[in-house]
Amino acid sequence: MHSGYQEKNSLYSASWSYFFFEHRNCEQIYLISLRYPSKIYRSINIFFIDDDLLDCNALFSLPISYAFRLWRKATSKRKWILSSCSELWVSTPYLARKYSAWKPRLIRPIASGPLLEQSWLDLANSTFAPSSPVHICYHGTWSHRDDMKWLAPVIAEVQRRCPNSVFEVIGSDRVGRIFRGIPRVCVLPTMTWPDYLKHTQTVRQDIGLAPLRDTLFNRGRGPIKFFDYARAGAVGIYSAGPAFSEFVSHEVDGYVLRNDPELWVNTIVNLVNSPHLRQQMADAAWLKVLENSPASSSVQQYLSDLNESLMRITNIP
Repeated sequence: MHSGYQEKNSLYSASWSYFFFEHRNCEQIYLISLRYPSKIYRSINIFFIDDDLLDCNALFSLPISYAFRLWRKATSKRKWILSSCSELWVSTPYLARKYSAWKPRLIRPIASGPLLEQSWLDLANSTFAPSSPVHICYHGTWSHRDDMKWLAPVIAEVQRRCPNSVFEVIGSDRVGRIFRGIPRVCVLPTMTWPDYLKHTQTVRQDIGLAPLRDTLFNRGRGPIKFFDYARAGAVGIYSAGPAFSEFVSHEVDGYVLRNDPELWVNTIVNLVNSPHLRQQMADAAWLKVLENSPASSSVQQYLSDLNESLMRITNIP
């Protein structure tokens, strides 16, 4: 949560730090919102899901250890969650449709505070010379293991055709093995959320990739990578599907592509060789971030309405 809000027994996944409910006229809001609830809490005012945590079938496409953790902490508690919370909040239109029987509230992404900082703008090398390497990145957790495996041959072909490109990915040795043998690949160690925030604010990227296979779990994901890549100065290339098709404007502030490796390779190569196009689309992506920040009048109205609802739910006078 953000300044202006006082959390009470609140746990949030780092990626959804974008969802700040900020309104200057509201001094104090008590919100119980548990991503991984415990029965020690007798009741939940609001339960917020940023992934499809309530459908056991959606976990089957995930690495076993990750799926078991989600099942143990959330999915196995589905009945108790839905019977205990007074409101269900969801992060995407797909989840809103899927759990429509519980009349969920769709929470829109709001970028605020340090999420609106592009510190790399102050760096001497923030404007790359034509001969400088083109930086391509994929930032995802091990829950995207199979998405990484799909991406590896795409990167191998891009690196073969573009000797001026470098590729950055985050993860452990397991991730390194997926991209082993591909030239000019940098595997960064897994980071804490503050370290990742600092990295994407201070290291500029040119192209950000977000492939998603069509699985039940991936359908419930949100467009968070759009914000990450825009903040890093990159043009994003995203898989078509619920996560991005309803948020990204294709060929305006990013690309939304079917999962065709040849199509991805050609699009990436074209961007590598088109610096002016990259800059134009990166600027459009950043403009969309600003449109989803408290500086936007529509966001201010949305936050005001949301605050009123929160005060009714939590019985704050």
